[in-house]
Amino acid sequence: MTKDTQIIRILTYGLPFKLSNQIFNEFQGRFTDIKYLVNKYDYYKNLRENLKTIELILSLSIFHKRVISNLDAAVKFYKTVSLKGGAESISIGNYKLTADEKFQLQTMVITYHNLLKKYNIPQYLIDFYDNKDFLRNLLGLLNEIKKAENKDKSDNENKSNSSDELPF
Repeated sequence: MTKDTQIIRILTYGLPFKLSNQIFNEFQGRFTDIKYLVNKYDYYKNLRENLKTIELILSLSIFHKRVISNLDAAVKFYKTVSLKGGAESISIGNYKLTADEKFQLQTMVITYHNLLKKYNIPQYLIDFYDNKDFLRNLLGLLNEIKKAENKDKSDNENKSNSSDELPF
């Protein structure tokens, strides 16, 4: 396992080979393209020092698209079918999706979304169409972070300056 693909391997550990291979190949293709864009074009130069972060968020977004969104769709489909049709399980080939399994899937999806909230990862970062959209979203987030840091810095400077001027 190479160092730059470790997170994608962690995310896909335990998944069926065909799915994990598909996710890994998509990651490799997109990350190669993203590294090219970031290193070649000045528009993306602010992202050059953040390639590890880009790798992590890209891995998460591909995992979201290929796994989490499908689990969420299965939960919603089960809910619709069971409410409207009164079914207790849904047969998919030889497999039967039951209410207990639906609950487990729903718990995983909710836990995943709670992790995104906990680490302040906006939904728009993981929902994108092409690599340039992804990079533009990252640039926007980077600019928001820099603005917030500058605001905090100026607020702290204003507080220290105003306390220096107090007569007591």
